[in-house]
Amino acid sequence: MTAVLIRRAGTVRRLLMLIAALGVTAAVQAEGQSANPGRAALGTWRGPVLTDGPSGIMTVVVLQEAGEWKTTTDFEGDGIPPAGEVREFNVEGNVVTWVQTVGEFEVVYRATIEGDLMKGDLEAYQGGTMVSAGTFELKKQV
Repeated sequence: MTAVLIRRAGTVRRLLMLIAALGVTAAVQAEGQSANPGRAALGTWRGPVLTDGPSGIMTVVVLQEAGEWKTTTDFEGDGIPPAGEVREFNVEGNVVTWVQTVGEFEVVYRATIEGDLMKGDLEAYQGGTMVSAGTFELKKQV
């Protein structure tokens, strides 16, 4: 009887160790997934930007280095003022937002990523007052 209990105790111990190991593996995988929830945003995006002011082609490059977003934009088109650094870049689920100074305007961008498309709108502010708005639809470049 004692031998049976010792064998069962050893089996229970091995089973508990296996469950603990699986739990640690699942936690590491979950941590790795949550460490980069914006993976879909990574890459180069390009397409038209249409505003009630200047319109043209916008390219957005989204990188992540050491957990920090590194995002740049480039605009092609007549009358589009020079753009400053991208600030406050954020990804929540499939929604991407950022702020950028373009000429004398503070521009707020908000987009949704659906597969290889980033569709969104922008609002341009001057002196705290919205003075222009627009939309953009960017395709992920391969």
